[in-house]
Amino acid sequence: MDIIIKKIREKYGKDFMLRFSIKNAFRKKSTSILSSLGVAIGLMLVFVVGAYSAGVQVQFESNLTRTLGTVNIVEESKIGPESHLPLNITESLLNTTEVGEFIINYNVETQAPYYYTADYSDKLANSGDRLTVVGLNKTLDEEWNGFTTKITNGRTFEAGQNETIISSQMASIADFPITIGDIITLDLNIVTNLTLELTIVGIYEAIEDGTPPFIPRDYYIYTDIQTMWDAREQSGDTTDIYTLITLRFDVRSHEETKVFVEKINDFSSDGYYSPVSISAFSLFAFYQAIEENLSIIYDFTAILGIITALAGGMAIIVGQLMSVSARMKEFAILKATGWKNTHILINIILESLTLSLVGAVFGLIIGSLLIVSLSGNLTAFGSTPIVITWQGIVQVVIYAVALGVLGGLYPGIKASKVRPVKVLKEL
Repeated sequence: MDIIIKKIREKYGKDFMLRFSIKNAFRKKSTSILSSLGVAIGLMLVFVVGAYSAGVQVQFESNLTRTLGTVNIVEESKIGPESHLPLNITESLLNTTEVGEFIINYNVETQAPYYYTADYSDKLANSGDRLTVVGLNKTLDEEWNGFTTKITNGRTFEAGQNETIISSQMASIADFPITIGDIITLDLNIVTNLTLELTIVGIYEAIEDGTPPFIPRDYYIYTDIQTMWDAREQSGDTTDIYTLITLRFDVRSHEETKVFVEKINDFSSDGYYSPVSISAFSLFAFYQAIEENLSIIYDFTAILGIITALAGGMAIIVGQLMSVSARMKEFAILKATGWKNTHILINIILESLTLSLVGAVFGLIIGSLLIVSLSGNLTAFGSTPIVITWQGIVQVVIYAVALGVLGGLYPGIKASKVRPVKVLKEL
């Protein structure tokens, strides 16, 4: 007995148990490869979903930082083109007690009615997507560092020239001619066939908010605000109004921003901005609401990843059970030569750990390649950056260790209970 153990030690070295287990893990190559592959696929999904969640978190934190002190003003209970704010509302806001002195700068928009671009709705990425035309005061937008300052291709629009700039997102998904020099036609009056043609002169860098692409979104194109007012006048819509005013306050926290939102809404409730009633809201609250809604999707994908990983673990259990059943005589001989139940149990668990860790390595490699191909592109993961973190790698390793231990536990217990006398009698 001692001679056999000594020979095993001489063959595999001081760490003979580990070497012996690693060698046995791949004794049946096809079964071992399939087991490791199952783990690799499951852990790859866990890794990619974790990286996507980390990327979305980074994106949201960036958005929250960018929107610090930003407050939007619309007509009360109205959104989009239905909001009609008088042009003197900016002066009223600047003169509001305990509000105006804290405003750093402001921007104004006039949005076109949605029917102007209804013909383009079925030529965007998803059902429910809309092409939205917005008029900007170019001077104010430049002071605001708005979209007219974020041109990546071409140039910004000129006043009175019926020109427009489009988003980089729309340029990559639109199913109609949308390069610089192409025309976007607005249907101002369907009955009289009155139209307005806007020439694309530039592409601005769109700000990704982390929203998955399967959720309907507005794709904004911008033109001169006077062009928008003229178009609304020709179509018979209310003109010389703002649909949205954006204020930037000198604050150091989102809680301070919330205070100004409440003050403006209180002043409006008291009739300070009569004859119009306005509603103020913080983009911070908007992004928080989106993040809370998306957390449901992240939880679902995380659960899906865990289920897939467990399926990979089942592949190890099945593979190890097949291996143990075929090696009962071997375990009987080992026990007859001095191996204890714990030795055999540890051996099987080490074999399972070897298979799961090999699967984890390949899962990380495949997942990293998938992340590189998805990151920053309009895919099922959106154009949100997908971030590889050390926490994600550690999570995959922990999953692999857990699957390895659990996957080898039952087969190991079964193998350790083998009775040498009964098995060797059958030889």
